[in-house]
Amino acid sequence: MTLRAQEIIDPPTTLEATLWENHVRMALLKELDAYTRWLYERVRPFIHGEVCEVGCGTGNIIQFLLHHPRVVGLEPFEPSLEKARRLFDNHLNVRFYGYWLSECPNRTVRERSFDTVLCMNVLEHIENDVDALRRMGRLCRSDGQVVILVPAHMFAFGGMDRAAGHFRRYNRRTLQRAFEAADLEIVHSFYMNALGLFGWWWYARVLGREELPARPARWFNRLVPILDGLERLLRLPFGQSLVMVGRPIRGEPFGMHRSGALLRDRRQRRGKIPSCDPCRRSGRI
Repeated sequence: MTLRAQEIIDPPTTLEATLWENHVRMALLKELDAYTRWLYERVRPFIHGEVCEVGCGTGNIIQFLLHHPRVVGLEPFEPSLEKARRLFDNHLNVRFYGYWLSECPNRTVRERSFDTVLCMNVLEHIENDVDALRRMGRLCRSDGQVVILVPAHMFAFGGMDRAAGHFRRYNRRTLQRAFEAADLEIVHSFYMNALGLFGWWWYARVLGREELPARPARWFNRLVPILDGLERLLRLPFGQSLVMVGRPIRGEPFGMHRSGALLRDRRQRRGKIPSCDPCRRSGRI
């Protein structure tokens, strides 16, 4: 059974919520603590100021954000929300809300109130991803950024994706189109975790598995330091995950940015969208 509704945008049924947690939050990430840190380290250069994480789960990423002045986690699933609140109840700068993205902005999570809106492995669960991206952009301040990490490459789409309720996997072009339609100007994009892509393809597509077996997950977790070192040296045009960072476009002539003409004109003037890993250029990983 797959998730039918627009997860995060509209509330699913209790059974569907249980499937979401079992497959995505618990079965996979529980074994991959080093991998979770690796994901954070790759997006860390783009996270600044006050942060909102959309679909934060039990706080796997928020545990690395405690030094920020204000951190807000949005998690509509009650068990995950309550666990996150218990884990971080001593941190006065961290707040969790059980809102669906369709309920934001609101009086608590205000429009244009964050420097960074972060969304890690959530967008693929949302049927109307453009609407979700547009809502994230509304939460950003004028100089804020939306930081997205999603699974990459549809050729790897298989049993584990269907069990987790994925509507799609992305490549740079398809995610770029969604960003443009959501009035987000892309400033960075790169792939990561090339080895993980082929592992996922093997288990999800070839074997048709619905969840990653524990033993390969543990071995992969041990390989993360080696993979991290290799990917600092190599610029590979593929990977298990795609990271894209965008800024909201505001104050442009009516209709230009919504048609995509403005963004096309900007790309023509400035050249191609940056596709290399900025962490490599700056030395910040």
